[in-house]
Amino acid sequence: MARRRAWLAALLGAAALFNLAPFLYQVGLSLAPSERIFSSPWPFMGFTLDHYRYVLEKLPMWQYAWNTLVFALGVSLGHLLLSLLAAYAFVRYRFPLQEALFALFLVSLMVPFVVTYLPSYLLVAKMGLLNTFPGLILPMLTAGYGVFLLRQHFRHFPREILEAALVDGADGFALLFRILAPASLPTLVALFLIALIGAWNQFVWPGLVANRPDMYVLTVAVQRFAGGEGGSAWGPLMAASVIATLPAFLLFLLFRRVVLETFMEGGVRA
Repeated sequence: MARRRAWLAALLGAAALFNLAPFLYQVGLSLAPSERIFSSPWPFMGFTLDHYRYVLEKLPMWQYAWNTLVFALGVSLGHLLLSLLAAYAFVRYRFPLQEALFALFLVSLMVPFVVTYLPSYLLVAKMGLLNTFPGLILPMLTAGYGVFLLRQHFRHFPREILEAALVDGADGFALLFRILAPASLPTLVALFLIALIGAWNQFVWPGLVANRPDMYVLTVAVQRFAGGEGGSAWGPLMAASVIATLPAFLLFLLFRRVVLETFMEGGVRA
């Protein structure tokens, strides 16, 4: 048994290292002196912060980071609120075509967002929301997975507690925001983090809708930098990529246990 666990740990460690290798290599290139980037396949032999200084001096990275934060928070908070309200409605109330409507939510999980780029872009353009945060955020407020996950969670909540709250005079919103939501806090945190990281890493949609320099998010800014003066400056390009990637990466590392437990719980309750 001990040998089996050791082999399993070694296998998982090798898989983790294999997945982390590109990011670690990127970090190494961003810290390597320019003369060593192509002179050695191993970039960790030198150390310099010149590439990061160059990027922070040449690009308004704080502006791009702020745009990305507003976009990601808007998407994740909106996604969380819509998921919470819809899941509560499916569990608490009975209305016509309830199962058919929930099936539509599940079907939406099989439709990738990229399929809706063109109609969403045309709709945003007709509404005059190009190069605005509402234009970036509103089309991404799809809540199929969140509704499914929270509905499964709410269905297993003890009904005796809800009935006791109703006897004490609690209304629908009190049940949701004072009982169900606090009791489901780990699930809500995990759902928020999943949506936040997904929005932070978005590239195509922000590149379509917010193509004005003062509205760039980090991913778009890095791509524009790579297509311009950063195309041949590999050290600064890697530094800009690390700056764009690191916040979401660290956020997942800090809360990975909550996220993974929520995924497992959702799978079991499904």
